[in-house]
Amino acid sequence: MGDYIDWHIESGPDGLQGVITCGHPATRFVLDGTRPHIIRPRRARALRFVDGRVVFAAYARHPGTRPNPFLQRALRLGR
Repeated sequence: MGDYIDWHIESGPDGLQGVITCGHPATRFVLDGTRPHIIRPRRARALRFVDGRVVFAAYARHPGTRPNPFLQRALRLGR
């Protein structure tokens, strides 16, 4: 995701301001987090997992993710 981050300085209402953007398609999911949801296969009949052995499943329950405001932290740290 780091390869998709861009930044620039522009003039704002209170003087100069830094603007950071990220063009990665999953950015909103990382910034806002996700609710628990079901994952189903799109082009196959089953999902395939490998964890020491191969397991097939018709669906998986994703527990969701917490928000990660990495762009705000980057702006605050000046990176």
